[in-house]
Amino acid sequence: MRLLACLFILFAFLFSEEKVVAGVAITVNGDPITLYEIKEMQQKNKITKQQAIDMLVAEKIKNQEIKRLRIDVSDSRIQNEILDMASRSNLSKDVFLKKVKQQEGLNAEEFAKKLKEQIQTQELMRSILSNNSAGEDEMREYYNLHQDEFNIPKEVVVVRYSSNKMETLQEAIKTPNTPIAGVERAQEKISTDTLPPQIAQVFASTKTNHFTTILNGGGGMFMAFLIKEKNGEEIVPYQQAKNFIAQKLAEKRQDKILEDYFEKIKQKASIIKLRD
Repeated sequence: MRLLACLFILFAFLFSEEKVVAGVAITVNGDPITLYEIKEMQQKNKITKQQAIDMLVAEKIKNQEIKRLRIDVSDSRIQNEILDMASRSNLSKDVFLKKVKQQEGLNAEEFAKKLKEQIQTQELMRSILSNNSAGEDEMREYYNLHQDEFNIPKEVVVVRYSSNKMETLQEAIKTPNTPIAGVERAQEKISTDTLPPQIAQVFASTKTNHFTTILNGGGGMFMAFLIKEKNGEEIVPYQQAKNFIAQKLAEKRQDKILEDYFEKIKQKASIIKLRD
């Protein structure tokens, strides 16, 4: 009886191992991608099997890079991020998480995990882009060829729209002449030399009778400015414009930088196809 029991346990173990191995379709540097994951990705995104495989391989490589570069996000930072998100929505943390549960089907632990993955991905992207910044010659050339972007008005007359809810502010921007509850409006005259260079650049690059991009005003407030008038102009010196130029060039080519970066890693990766 003992022998039969041992044989039964061994058979069950081998059978379960065979199921696990059979379920693995591909390994990426030793990390498995299962047939179930591929099928789930296909159904979720309504894509072909090969597209699903490509997405999962890219995800594995990204996560491996996060580990290799030791990009970690503490639990305290995650909780602070959640508190900040709740504050911007004018909700308590508990009410905010209940709303997340209703809208996204994620409990507090699952939402925190998802948020951590998003922040880690952002940190990875920032790390990659910071190591591929534009050189001095490229930035100087951009400055010389786009002088109009560096004509900063000495003074702007604006209507400031502010709200503690992003969605409400976006609605006000769509219908600027319609009063909307929760959105404060105030006309202001601003001297641009009192502003940080990048914010001054936002006012300079926004056309009259158009809104700036939405800016974070701190303390859970969001703001956008409707430009009414621009008075006087002066050229921003190159040294003062360098940070803006570097950011602008990075934004223009970030997709190519990221694509090239991950393609190089993919070429070096050990990707083994075990079964179709």
